[in-house]
Amino acid sequence: MARVGEAAGAPRSSERGFTLVELLVAMTIGMVVLGGAVTVFIGAVRSGPRTSSQVTAVQQGRVATERITRELRQGLDVLAVPTPTANQLALITYVKQSSCTGSPAASSITCRVTYSCSASACSRTVADPDGSPSGAPVQVVSGLASTDVFDYAPSTDPTYVGVELSFATQPGAGPVVVADGATLRNGESS
Repeated sequence: MARVGEAAGAPRSSERGFTLVELLVAMTIGMVVLGGAVTVFIGAVRSGPRTSSQVTAVQQGRVATERITRELRQGLDVLAVPTPTANQLALITYVKQSSCTGSPAASSITCRVTYSCSASACSRTVADPDGSPSGAPVQVVSGLASTDVFDYAPSTDPTYVGVELSFATQPGAGPVVVADGATLRNGESS
């Protein structure tokens, strides 16, 4: 009978556990890892809307740049109004409208298209080739970091127009730039 008592009091290898110190160390390490993961997750969630708005602005800039360069390539004449400036572009080009101030159409007509950039946005206005009457300005891009959008080469009687849309990013980071340029294919500059 003494053997039964000895066997019952001796710890078995299958009954070994963790000490209190081991449990406290493991819990502390687990809390540190979990805290780091939560911090990274919260940072990603908070930066999501800002990143999404930047992506939207850059996509809007790409579309605007493509439209401007397409109209330049189709253009007949870059107009100096009154002289080429970094925040304004005026040209005679083909647009698919029934009239210069009318609705979209299947065929193209020549109209005066003016891009004006001020504050943090650029707008597009379509008018008759002589400049009047004009339609309402339509905003084509917003969120710009600079209104210096157009670059003319040469500076007088330009044959090439560069387009550079610069978008603000996070503080401390440089701007995101979407750039392109074109020469007139259908005419000469004035």
